[in-house]
Amino acid sequence: MDVEKKQYFHMPLLVIMIIVAIISCIAIASAKPLITYPNPGGYWSKQLQWYIIGFVAMYAVYKFGSDRIYSCIWIIYWLLMISLLLLALKHRFGLPVPFAEEVNGATSWFQFPGVGGVQPSEFMKMAIIIALSKVVQEHNELYTLHTFETDCKLLAKVAAVSLPPCLLIYLQNDAGVTMIIAVSVIFLLFASGLQMRWFIVGVSILLVGILVIVYIFLYNQELFKSIFSGHKAGRFYGWLDPEGTYGQEGYQLFNALLSYGTASVFGHGFQSVVMNFPEAHTDFIFAVICQGGGLVAGVTVLTAIVSLDITILKIGIQADEKGRCLTTGLFGLLFIQQIWNIFMITGLLPITGITLPFISYGGSSLLSYMLIIGMIFDIEKQNRIKHSKLHNYE
Repeated sequence: MDVEKKQYFHMPLLVIMIIVAIISCIAIASAKPLITYPNPGGYWSKQLQWYIIGFVAMYAVYKFGSDRIYSCIWIIYWLLMISLLLLALKHRFGLPVPFAEEVNGATSWFQFPGVGGVQPSEFMKMAIIIALSKVVQEHNELYTLHTFETDCKLLAKVAAVSLPPCLLIYLQNDAGVTMIIAVSVIFLLFASGLQMRWFIVGVSILLVGILVIVYIFLYNQELFKSIFSGHKAGRFYGWLDPEGTYGQEGYQLFNALLSYGTASVFGHGFQSVVMNFPEAHTDFIFAVICQGGGLVAGVTVLTAIVSLDITILKIGIQADEKGRCLTTGLFGLLFIQQIWNIFMITGLLPITGITLPFISYGGSSLLSYMLIIGMIFDIEKQNRIKHSKLHNYE
């Protein structure tokens, strides 16, 4: 049979995705007593429905090939830009935008009757990675040698694609997604062939910025509060002193720490409640897992998500430049969300409303990730076809 007509499906990645789906639904069901929204027992079944839709979408992308998404990515990008602009105008100026809704202080959602909430910024995260993968490939085909001048041109192209949506998302008061996109773009640039000096300069600027913020916090509280106003400053103080701010910003973190901190090896059991904490099925789903299943459940989840990350990276290493950039950018998206979510639940980083990919409840996030996972399956298939051709040629 002609190698190009053979159908390949990467079973290790598929098995990991099924395991993650099972973990997600069980964890959300376990969070039922802690969910304060209407119909708390229905969220796990909604997540299951989104996973079914996601697997169908993933297979469709794999079946028809990722090239079709690349070919229409700019149409998708600009449609999402219009959506982000409308939400930003709604949040900043109160303009009457149909179906736009504010949730937890951010106007990032469209609530459609019969469909539910749709968060354009979740899909924009993926659109930026796909678009930039294409931009990098076209740039490197045009400039085969990396110089200061060509690197500046590449950075300008990357900024032109990523900065406008980041600004609009930030104007919706969603700093968490803005940070996630920024980190994923940096990861993607690692795979672009950009000279290492740029990353050294970037890390140096970041370290200086962190030191400046720490200095201002320690020696000029008024200036710090003026820079990080409102809920941003509150989250920072709640992170540093959850017990001292228990009545306000520290309530969620302090109760979560008590809940899973007493879970020992095997946890308190399914749907157990030690202390109440908000957003148990979304931002704090890992706390629910560790509370119910203890150390064993926590290690199981970490093993699953690390296995997913490693599998994606292994596929990317063998891919062409466009596929390598895509997988590296996706790894950046997953890595920063995983690290930040788990670290904020353990008190190592401030609470920013960042969810745990594939585990936390959320239709927009899950569907957007499943679509790009479909592209990963297609990239892996193309890798096998390429290697089979090389083997036959030899």
